[in-house]
Amino acid sequence: MFRNLSTWIYSLRSDPLGTLIEIAMMVVALLLSLILHEIGHGYVALKCGDPTAKWMGRLSLDPRKHLDPIGTVCMFLLGIGWARPVPINPNNFRKWNRDTILVSFAGIFVNLVLFLLSTFLYVASFRASGAVIGYVRQFLVILLSYNISLAVFNLVPVPPLDGYRLVNQIFFRGQLDRQLNPRTMQMIHFVFLFVCLSGILSNTFSQVCSFCMNGVAQLFFRMLY
Repeated sequence: MFRNLSTWIYSLRSDPLGTLIEIAMMVVALLLSLILHEIGHGYVALKCGDPTAKWMGRLSLDPRKHLDPIGTVCMFLLGIGWARPVPINPNNFRKWNRDTILVSFAGIFVNLVLFLLSTFLYVASFRASGAVIGYVRQFLVILLSYNISLAVFNLVPVPPLDGYRLVNQIFFRGQLDRQLNPRTMQMIHFVFLFVCLSGILSNTFSQVCSFCMNGVAQLFFRMLY
């Protein structure tokens, strides 16, 4: 984390305008990625019969409704992060197990769609030229990297991430929540947060994301050129 901070400080000193532009792009891409992820959860929950997220204003594009301070900082510094979980009441679902799986996967699905779309546009942008197109490509790279990072990160089967909910419902039909008491859940949260902040998983996580980005980009290059 501190190495990334020192890199940002050096960049601001050596190229303040370019760095500020990059930070602005990162802010926009981060807000778009995190907010749409959470809206995806809430929207699918609404379609499955649960209006809780809508009643609590979580289908809004207002960043204040969604952003978690620690998760946002981690996204900037470490490339992995999270937003405030959308409130869900599974008792309102029409088919409890199916709808819980759909709602859990919804945020990941949104990020995967954004990743595929931004990667496609990035590859297609090489057909164009001009001064502005360089900034467009830079923004698309940031956007696609954030979204594949969020998708991969949320697939980790650790509470409270979406991957845990998917594993819990698909393989255990929700029974893990009954076996793990609130104190155990809290301990898991703290340990996982420490692991994220320590950067222990950074290399493995970066390799997985890079593999996905390179593979999809090569696929689109073959399709378009």
